[in-house]
Amino acid sequence: MSDSRGLTSKIHAYHQQTQEYLNQMKELLQNAAPPIPFISYFTYSLSITHGPSDENLCLGSFHIQNLSPRPIINPYLCIKLSEGAPFSFSGRFVYDEAKMPRRAQGGWKRLNERENKEEYWLQPLEQSTIPPGQTLTFPNFQIRWSAKDNYAGSISGFVYCEEDKEGTASLNSINLNGAVPKEVEPDDGSEQS
Repeated sequence: MSDSRGLTSKIHAYHQQTQEYLNQMKELLQNAAPPIPFISYFTYSLSITHGPSDENLCLGSFHIQNLSPRPIINPYLCIKLSEGAPFSFSGRFVYDEAKMPRRAQGGWKRLNERENKEEYWLQPLEQSTIPPGQTLTFPNFQIRWSAKDNYAGSISGFVYCEEDKEGTASLNSINLNGAVPKEVEPDDGSEQS
């Protein structure tokens, strides 16, 4: 009889401990920061050759997907190339809205200075919100480089908006590195002693 009382007591104690853990987890979840209302990510394809006079190409797009039931207000992004990387970035953006062709749709404006070749701060011209469940895309940018020597670098993305003024990094980045083989001088067959 005492064995069953001891077992019942242990079960009761485990049940009480489990309830305490559940209550602590509920409290932590209630006090946690709200979930990020969006995700961002790169899609891209590569054309790489290591010929000394050939150009390498990364063709990519950057996507911001709204996961929340509310619109995302005033989104803008930063695409950042790692310092010292041999990459050249280009895309469909303007510095001055007045110079944008009237029939071009889905345009973007660069917010920072032209001289900066490592950070590209971009804002959509025609879209100030991302509706719930929708995706905003900065499409078809290009990254070019020549492989005259070994290279390494990355392209990172960050999204900012009214809901997230500190910014959130994209889910992925584009990492590019390569080892360029050195040309070996032909052996003329003579031996040196």
